Amino acid sequence: MRLGAMLLALLVLPACGFTPMYATHNGASVAADLSMLDVKAPENALGRALKYNLLDILSPSGNPPANAPYRVELAPTLYEEDVAIERDADVTRKNTVLVVPFRLIDVETGKPVMRSVARSRTSYNRVDSEFANITASRDAQARVARDVAGEIKLQLGIHFSGNPHVAGAAL
Repeated sequence: MRLGAMLLALLVLPACGFTPMYATHNGASVAADLSMLDVKAPENALGRALKYNLLDILSPSGNPPANAPYRVELAPTLYEEDVAIERDADVTRKNTVLVVPFRLIDVETGKPVMRSVARSRTSYNRVDSEFANITASRDAQARVARDVAGEIKLQLGIHFSGNPHVAGAAL
């Protein structure tokens, strides 16, 4: 039964126009397009975490190319929300939220090619130890930065899969 369903899916999916996002099409690939991006972020701890998380997943080397045809500009906003508040006003659980509007800029023209927003939310428990609370907060910030970097990569991949000629023409 399962084998029949899998064979049917293999026959039907190509007929509906489905193609894997990271497949090579006419010599162009989304992975090659993504590896040709530079990233610009604010010069603070959150900006650096976002930038280097994103570069690590965009490029096999984790470094931007010397003459990148496109630049991703990030404008992150991080905030925390009190979630669980006890009767004595102690906060026992917090949410960390990261919202990152970003733009894909054509370096040659300076014009935006794409605009979007990526966001992530995570929670952590607060305890009596201030050290534990600081550590949990920093860990939550690192987790949302990784999540947002993955979301940005996905959105950029979708953009380039719909425009496979973009990086090929810029190279």
